[in-house]
Amino acid sequence: MAAAPLYCFALPIVRLVGSALLAVGADGAEFVGWLYRDLLDLRTATYWYDRAIEWAQEADDSSMQAYVLLRKSQLAYDRRDALRVLTLAEAAQRTTTRLPLKVCAETTLQEALGLAMLGEPLRMVEQRLDDARQLLARSTGDEADALGGVFSQETLLLRSTACYTEAGKPALAAEILDDIISSDTLSARDAGYFRARRAAALAMIGEPDEAAILGSEAARVAQATRSGRTTTVLVDTMRILERWSSRPQVRMLRDALIEGRTA
Repeated sequence: MAAAPLYCFALPIVRLVGSALLAVGADGAEFVGWLYRDLLDLRTATYWYDRAIEWAQEADDSSMQAYVLLRKSQLAYDRRDALRVLTLAEAAQRTTTRLPLKVCAETTLQEALGLAMLGEPLRMVEQRLDDARQLLARSTGDEADALGGVFSQETLLLRSTACYTEAGKPALAAEILDDIISSDTLSARDAGYFRARRAAALAMIGEPDEAAILGSEAARVAQATRSGRTTTVLVDTMRILERWSSRPQVRMLRDALIEGRTA
């Protein structure tokens, strides 16, 4: 019997190695996309998320494909594209049945956010938030190193405040954010971002001085960490505060934002 050509043995090995490398590439591209999203370079973030999905497809990694769709849903929120926030989160849920429960919880949270942005009733939004909490409660310690492993009940609670703000309940969002920020469990970058979100909520309910003081604190963190997302929230907050522009604290926030642009 003639010996089988060498490539008959080599090709499966090449494919296996290539698939593993593509999976690593998809993971790295997703992380780079997140970094550019935080810088608010949404065009570059989209480029890397697209590469991540492409490489995950080539690696036959359906879980990573779903996870990047979740990331693209979050990117759609930065663009204020309510419909895509919802549809991309729904697409992530449909992509595979092998998603870790923590990722399922996170995509369900995104669905709640999309519903809130589209003006659906609060009861529908809160039902999806409750679904996300239940999914997260069923997750185990085995998922710590899996996709979405860092997603926790605290993270869900923090992000639920965006749902409440979009649903017209900024006072509730401000209260939840105050409790979590006061616990001093957040990283400096996250604390800055969520201080900015609380400042926006306080501005919406007519608390200009407290909003501006918190906003100024967040502006210093945004400048130190180069967080474009935080700065964008603060610029939106400043627009809400314009009718109180003569107040010293509001002027302080405006000056901090100007300083950040020129630094």
